[in-house]
Amino acid sequence: MKRIDIGSAKLAVVFPEGKLPSIDPDNPAFLLNLGGFEIVATVNAKAARKLASWAGGAVLQGRLIVEGGGPTRSGERLTLAEAGFSWIEPGPKDGAEAAAGGGGP
Repeated sequence: MKRIDIGSAKLAVVFPEGKLPSIDPDNPAFLLNLGGFEIVATVNAKAARKLASWAGGAVLQGRLIVEGGGPTRSGERLTLAEAGFSWIEPGPKDGAEAAAGGGGP
């Protein structure tokens, strides 16, 4: 198999409506667990506050990189750099679409 070395990769994690993580705005660092691999990430306090009050879904995005280590590769860790959220508008509540006139003919 051919090996291709890369410096980073784009990561996008979708959190559906009702399944948003809770991130402390006073300490907005967190770990993502990907099958036993931990990815260190941080967002700004404003994003963590909005996440706590957001009714829709959200997409966490960032640049996945390897940090630390050296020639022996010990101490390396996966980090989500430049992390931030894209916001997914909340879906209509049950019956709200029909009440708004969105029903069929």
